[in-house]
Amino acid sequence: MKWLKRVLRVLVILLVLAGLGAGARFLVLRKKAALATAPKFGVRPLPVQVATARRGDLRQTLSYLAVVEPIREARISARLTATVEQVLHDEGERVKAGEVLIKLDGREIRDDIAGVEAQIAQAKSDLAANEATIKSLIDSVAYWRREAQRDKTLADKGTIPASEAEGTAEKANEFQGRLDTARQKSKAIGHLVQSLLRKKEQLETKLGYCTIRSPYTGVVRWRQVDPGDLAAPGKALMVVADRSALKLAFDVPQQDLSSMHTGLHVVFAVGGQARQARLSHMFPSLNVARMLRAEVELSGQAMRGLSCGQYVPVSVVASEMKGVTLVPASALVECPKHKLHVFVVKDGKLAHPIVKVLGSSGDDVAVEGVEPGAQVVTSTFLGWVRLAAGQKVEVVK
Repeated sequence: MKWLKRVLRVLVILLVLAGLGAGARFLVLRKKAALATAPKFGVRPLPVQVATARRGDLRQTLSYLAVVEPIREARISARLTATVEQVLHDEGERVKAGEVLIKLDGREIRDDIAGVEAQIAQAKSDLAANEATIKSLIDSVAYWRREAQRDKTLADKGTIPASEAEGTAEKANEFQGRLDTARQKSKAIGHLVQSLLRKKEQLETKLGYCTIRSPYTGVVRWRQVDPGDLAAPGKALMVVADRSALKLAFDVPQQDLSSMHTGLHVVFAVGGQARQARLSHMFPSLNVARMLRAEVELSGQAMRGLSCGQYVPVSVVASEMKGVTLVPASALVECPKHKLHVFVVKDGKLAHPIVKVLGSSGDDVAVEGVEPGAQVVTSTFLGWVRLAAGQKVEVVK
């Protein structure tokens, strides 16, 4: 019986050892399978976002903020100092050329005109009386000249004393002197009448200044006076704007002047609709802000939806490039030697060709050194520190 127990003990030990061996083998096979499915050792490709370089046209534009202004505007003021009697138009009302805007008190001027007219009438009356006197003196001079000639003939014959003939001649000379004086008086009165007529004309012109009219057809933009106010030269009473055409006015900084000239295309939008016009005028000198004023004249449909005083963003097309390679601005990287390059994905690796920038507009940059269709890497600020030439990358869609 002892040998049987010993055999059973050996068999149990052998079964346990066999079970442990089978379990160990199972664990080894399972570990090998797990290792076979694990990724192999190495650097994983870096995911990058790319954009495709394309061939296209590039417009280089300069952007400004323009203000809408009428094509012309008049600040109406008085030519003399007087009280405002009537204001016939208010803001927003349309007026025609020559239409009365404001009336000033002209009673004092009318009184002066009446006084001058009375002086003219008196002078003309004096002139008429003096002309009658001249006519009478002409007859008297003619009579005494005949008498003086007759007495001279008689005195030469000894019929009458010579003194009597001399007296008659002196009488003729006296009337001639009175005639000359009367003629000088008529001449002076004539000059006085002309002077009074000119004075009357000046007063009538001055009275005309009391009626202020619109210089052209337009709209009353501002009214700055009421009846009873005192008008004076240089003091604006009303502003009349001619809105038959409008203009976009903006200031150009000095650094942009080399790219600006009249005739350039100007692009702007009103209510989401794009419109185009041309740069029509540039001032010859800088303003107090050391900027140059530029204007774009608008007419017809180009004015629709615009109001004076409105701000409108405008873009001046400084130049146009045809058939150039365009890449996003975010693809450009500055080299240590102040040159620019881009990272290009080719066969899963990065290359970094140096490029020459031809121009830019918004996010588009025209470059030389990259062919259209190349995949250029785009990144945010400082995203380039993870990239290098020859690095394996994976394009993220």
